[in-house]
Amino acid sequence: MASCEKAPGLPGTSENGRSPDGLTDAFLAIEDARTNIEAARGTKTTQLLDRAGTAYATVQSAAASVQDTVSVVQPVFDSDPMKAIREGVTALVEGLPGVLKALDEVANIHPFIKIAVGAFRVVVELDAKRRDNEKKITVIFVEMKDMMVALLQLREVKDDDVPGPGGTTIKARLQTLIERTADDIKACANACDTYSKKKLLVKVIKSSSWDDKFKSFLTLFADRKKAFSFALDVHVGKAVDDANRKLDAVDVKLSAILECFSTLVSLDQQQLQNMVNSRGGLGAVLQDDSALVTLLKFKSSSSPGGPKGANSQLDKEESDPQAALKSLKEDLIESADIAMQKNMDMFDRKFAMQQRRLADEMKGLVRHESDRVIDSVLSGPHDRIKDRDIHELWKEMRWRGHVKARHCILALRDFYLQQTNDPENPTAAAGARKDDNWAIEYINVNYVSAIAEAFDDDASGFITISEVNMFTSSRPQGWSLLHWLAYWATGWRMASTLYVRKIQDLFAQMFAMVPHIRSENKKFAYDYLEEIWDSVTLYTQSFDCAEENDELWARFEEYVAAEEVRLENNLDAVNYYIDDPATLLLITGPGRIERFFLPLLYLLVRRHLDIFRLAHRRAVLDSHELVSSSYSISNVVYHAQMREWVLTALFKQRNLNPEECFKTFAHGLYNFAYKPDQLWKFKILVDIEFPRVEYHEEEIEKELPGLDIFYCQTPSSELFAAPPHGALSANDLQASGNVKAVLGRWYGFYEDVGWWPAYAMSTFFLHAPTPDTFEAKSHDSNGAPYTISGHCPVIDGEVVYDMRLTYSATLRPRILKGRLSEDGKSLYGRWKDGEDAPEFDFHFTRLPPEVLNARPAPSAFRENRTDALWRFALNAARSEARQRLGRLSSRYIKDFIDKKNLFLRLTKIDVGDHTPEQQNMLYGLFGELTYDEARYCYALSELQNVPPDAPAYYCNRCRDNIFGVHYTCVPCTLADDQSSVDLCDKAECRDARFKEGPNLHLPSHDMLRVRSYINYWRDLPWLLRKAREIIDDVDKRFKAKGSQVDTAETGHDASSAEVGEDEVVSSDEVVPSDEIVSSSEDAPEDVERGPESSPDSDTASTPASVVDADADADDDPVTEPSAATSEGAVGAVGAPTIPAPPACVSCAMPVKLPFLICVDCHDREKVYICQACDEKHGGVSGGRAHASSHSLLRCTPRVVDELDEGLSGEVEARLRGLESQVASYSAHFTALDERMHRMEQLLETLLARLPAPGT
Repeated sequence: MASCEKAPGLPGTSENGRSPDGLTDAFLAIEDARTNIEAARGTKTTQLLDRAGTAYATVQSAAASVQDTVSVVQPVFDSDPMKAIREGVTALVEGLPGVLKALDEVANIHPFIKIAVGAFRVVVELDAKRRDNEKKITVIFVEMKDMMVALLQLREVKDDDVPGPGGTTIKARLQTLIERTADDIKACANACDTYSKKKLLVKVIKSSSWDDKFKSFLTLFADRKKAFSFALDVHVGKAVDDANRKLDAVDVKLSAILECFSTLVSLDQQQLQNMVNSRGGLGAVLQDDSALVTLLKFKSSSSPGGPKGANSQLDKEESDPQAALKSLKEDLIESADIAMQKNMDMFDRKFAMQQRRLADEMKGLVRHESDRVIDSVLSGPHDRIKDRDIHELWKEMRWRGHVKARHCILALRDFYLQQTNDPENPTAAAGARKDDNWAIEYINVNYVSAIAEAFDDDASGFITISEVNMFTSSRPQGWSLLHWLAYWATGWRMASTLYVRKIQDLFAQMFAMVPHIRSENKKFAYDYLEEIWDSVTLYTQSFDCAEENDELWARFEEYVAAEEVRLENNLDAVNYYIDDPATLLLITGPGRIERFFLPLLYLLVRRHLDIFRLAHRRAVLDSHELVSSSYSISNVVYHAQMREWVLTALFKQRNLNPEECFKTFAHGLYNFAYKPDQLWKFKILVDIEFPRVEYHEEEIEKELPGLDIFYCQTPSSELFAAPPHGALSANDLQASGNVKAVLGRWYGFYEDVGWWPAYAMSTFFLHAPTPDTFEAKSHDSNGAPYTISGHCPVIDGEVVYDMRLTYSATLRPRILKGRLSEDGKSLYGRWKDGEDAPEFDFHFTRLPPEVLNARPAPSAFRENRTDALWRFALNAARSEARQRLGRLSSRYIKDFIDKKNLFLRLTKIDVGDHTPEQQNMLYGLFGELTYDEARYCYALSELQNVPPDAPAYYCNRCRDNIFGVHYTCVPCTLADDQSSVDLCDKAECRDARFKEGPNLHLPSHDMLRVRSYINYWRDLPWLLRKAREIIDDVDKRFKAKGSQVDTAETGHDASSAEVGEDEVVSSDEVVPSDEIVSSSEDAPEDVERGPESSPDSDTASTPASVVDADADADDDPVTEPSAATSEGAVGAVGAPTIPAPPACVSCAMPVKLPFLICVDCHDREKVYICQACDEKHGGVSGGRAHASSHSLLRCTPRVVDELDEGLSGEVEARLRGLESQVASYSAHFTALDERMHRMEQLLETLLARLPAPGT
């Protein structure tokens, strides 16, 4: 250790400057340690330790926080009331089957209670299908069970009609109460179902209102239990004191439960509540949208895991926080009672379906010929098997509780073969009839996996006895086991193949129809296809379809059709709306999702196609209609994705490669779902031919089946209608004087942040529900519904009209405090958006809306009242003059159309993106439009043909979203493979040269020009494939080798184009006869003359048009030649005919590069469009069926100089590098030669010095 002189003044120093030996050593050690610490402070090890220490401190802090929470909760958890609750929950789980059985027995003795017992059984079954674990709901069901247990006392009553004390029968005492109980049970179950669907954040924020609702049910069930017990005790003659003691005990227990009920929350809810409290509490969070968005991102630790994308609804909310925020606000503003009312229709359907299922089960299970009667005393595991054949096989093979699936299937095949070869054997298979011997062919090694999957529901690789019984019991009535095995060997695959093709055809019809759907519905149709097609196609495209076999299919067709009818009836029972996994399980019944997945998707998509047909011409859909449709399919797909996730875990647990397993499992159904990148690549998709159909309006407009759509459709005649004019009611006439003065119709405006008016005109009609209050229901000009409630207190001797305006989709109520003018025609004052918000002016009047438009802002009256009144008078006079001309005058119509177009243009822009000039124009329009006019304009804005919410494309150069026309670079997209290279219609982007990833985009690249909606993964690859074919053709025709002409100036006319030897002009490319070149001197040198065009020929004929070599003469009719053309257009010398360039379909002039070719029409006809016509008209129509909305291929000249310019930098750099390397190698070789030369000289010298041989 290095010595260190002790500094003067250090503690422990003696008077002579020396320290005691012990202290000296200690201080030396400290100084040495300090030196080492300073040396190590910047090392990586120290930094890692620092981070570890910080993390440890964080963990300790979190643990302390958790411990604090536990210390608060633990006393409550250990309290006597909570102990009673826990015991009740345990008793519910363990004793519920026994209670249900006992209640059934009592109901058989006393049928009048069946209605309540049946309702209780149904809601218990429905609750069992829920996957969540809500403690509050469990406690409610405990109390419900206790109430029903009270009815078990009826076992002491033998006859319903025997009167008790007082001469009243037990039936008369309880029947009405029982009927009300059944309704209360159903209402409570609906409340639990509604609550379970709410977002976690909604449960936290609205916990108090839902707790009140649940507590009311707890109290109701406790009171009902007391009523049952008291009535029964009185009937059987028990002492009143005993009965009262029982009732007191019920009250004590209820009080304890109600006291602790609010604490029954999950850990996730506790954590979320802490987050709310840390942000200032509930009030602060509700006023802060950013806080709500942050809280929405909270991930529940108890939610089931799964692959990304497994829940499309959650993924959509994560990708669009504003949409999630809007949905949250709608949930928060909605009261528990309204939410329950909305959910009741769906719950009624599920309740009725579960009732039917229980009734079917009560009729008895289906029995098959080969089923055994299982004895109560079992001698072995095989005796638990119902089917005789498998029972004998299991017994013979001495299997225990399970067996490997492969061994079981192969043993079953040998069993049936043995029985078939020995038909006189008395133990011949009961599950194989002689007419089913054909099925043995399909019980072989090739089908082992398919049959094993049918047995092995959990994909464990083993078949258990319970799985055997489930499999054999699920077969159709009248089918042998052998027939059932053959179905799963090959029949299910054939049925699934049929459904795959049907689903693809249905989607093809949707895509063909969507461009022609009325514009009000297009956005909803686009959104539906964007969300659903991709997720469904992952399964339909992945499935390994079977070959057709009509003879074999006939053996299974009846069962497949019956299953489809069953699913269809169940879907109809819930109106084709699958709101949660429990509903899906109700529809399908028990079993693997693979059994029902494809037929269920087919039935849903078929239903949605009918909704598309309804939206085609007949009706304007509610905005939620197709949203609920896509949500139903998303829930089905989510269930399949969860199955795929579980299977992945099972395969890994069995040390299998999931990727290889999914290629064959369920015939590849989950293959692409497990590895989506196996499908979503352009190089793969361009070679897939998704079904496409032609649009036929007459087929779409055929009579539709009766559609009970979930949301009401809005007739188009009502879309733009103003709210009806109100009239005073009888209650209004009974109102007090101050209230009566304000009743009736009002029109007005609001100010906000210096703008007047800040919103379009508003209107409402006030009524008086009571003599001292008033209310109204109306809509803003943009269609947002709201309610007004208010009263008129007298403050400082002045009447103040205090109003609260509440929107259905916002949290903050609008508070208005105003006064009534002396003449009663104006209501004015200040308003604010919430309690602590700033205040602004409002002004309402009874004047007609046209006159109100002429009124200046309130600030103008405050600044100069006289000037404002004069302006008001002048504007009102002009308005009156326009009114006298009438609304049908051309001047009014033109003025309104201009305003409407400006309004539509401005409202397309996001509010925060308006320029100051645009803001002035928009707020000016608010003041100029009446309420009816503004509502009409808003309705048009909402119903315009706008693209989907999430744009599928963005410009790769300027990075803006593309909503209108966009270009897709064909070579860059095919080279990238993962994503397309898209450009907007701005010239600086369209004609740009830039690098995107590894690819260099050049202006000379051929690009697709798309004007209408296309699906990214379905339509774009098809367009790319067609574009690739067209480019090959155009390269032959216009971009022949060696052509370096300036096509932009000269064009590819007959005198300048290089024409290939075999190239001819299509029948679409008819050129006037005076443009046909007839002189051999004008012809290009590379055009060979044929025998018919030889100068030596005496005769020659020239057709008016020549058909493409690859064109079908039947498809492309040839224009009839005129007499002049046929007789003498060629010339005296018989010069060869030069194929003319194609003509523009619009201007009929020969096209010049760059030009456009229609991709959609290319299989029917070749439609060329010059760029000038396309830009001038914004798209042209023509030819046989070409429409301006078709997708076009923009072909540009392949100019060598430009190509060199684009690649010269990179190529030259490479060449310089190569030259440098070559020069380096040359120098090395030169040096090596010199060294070799020196070595040779050295060797020669050494050899010369050696003595000669023999010397």
